[in-house]
Amino acid sequence: MKKGFVLISTLALIVVLSFLILAISRLIYNDTVKSSIYTTSIEKRIEIINSEKLFINILKNNSILLKNLSIAETELNTYAKSKYENLSISLIDYTNCFNLNTLVKPFREIYVKNDDNGNFFQNLLIYSDINKTKHREIIDRLYDSLDTDRLPEPFGAEDLFYTSQNNKSLSPDQLYFHKSQIKNLSIFEDIELRNIYDNICALPDNDIAFNINDLNNQNYLVLLSINPELSIKDIETIMLNKPINGYENFNQLIDLTSINAFKINEDFLVYEPKYLQIHYKAMYQDTFFNLFSIISLKSRSGNIIRRSISS
Repeated sequence: MKKGFVLISTLALIVVLSFLILAISRLIYNDTVKSSIYTTSIEKRIEIINSEKLFINILKNNSILLKNLSIAETELNTYAKSKYENLSISLIDYTNCFNLNTLVKPFREIYVKNDDNGNFFQNLLIYSDINKTKHREIIDRLYDSLDTDRLPEPFGAEDLFYTSQNNKSLSPDQLYFHKSQIKNLSIFEDIELRNIYDNICALPDNDIAFNINDLNNQNYLVLLSINPELSIKDIETIMLNKPINGYENFNQLIDLTSINAFKINEDFLVYEPKYLQIHYKAMYQDTFFNLFSIISLKSRSGNIIRRSISS
């Protein structure tokens, strides 16, 4: 009887140990697979980065591609598929977002607020259904978080203001590196931030520009904010009358749309992107890897502004 009990206990212990070994083996296997996939994702991103200069040159050497990004995407994807397995490329014109850094301008050796652009940004706040009672405070906080004059605005956000808040965040007193820094102002409701977030960006530039050839239903509020005399009908007219290869200049834009030239500021318009986001998407063993590059097309070299694995 006692020997039987010992035998049963031993068998039970063996079964338990077998399950433990099986579970540990599965964990080790899963970790190994994850590690392998992670390593491969890094290798693929490095491979893409090494080829990125070629992709950029394809764009920069063909003005027609830059005037029509859908054609440019097709061209890049055709080339990518001939060289790489399971790689797709998409392009977003980063010229056509409201660059938060345009709220300040260089003055001697510092940055000071740009009131005119502040008024344009207020238009965007209105179009984005941001609570009107907060407009002045939002803009003043942005001025003080971007400028370097150390002079607080009436509703500003210099360092002492930030340290007095529950969620402490020091004012950078410099140009924004990423639009997510606007969250540090701690003034937007979640729904307000969602309303405006897709139409803002942070680029190393202080001049307003809008690529009229990439005007669409997602970014038209930005064009309206910097040209408040335009109407929704004008926006539709510009999109419907755009030539296949895009508008060449301001005169052609006015001729083809018959829009009153005084309603739109020629100085704000460009006809090719100044900045682009290139989204690379690669697949390995049913797992997708992303790489996002923000590039400048303003010069022949030094094009990369930043890279990330999420947008």
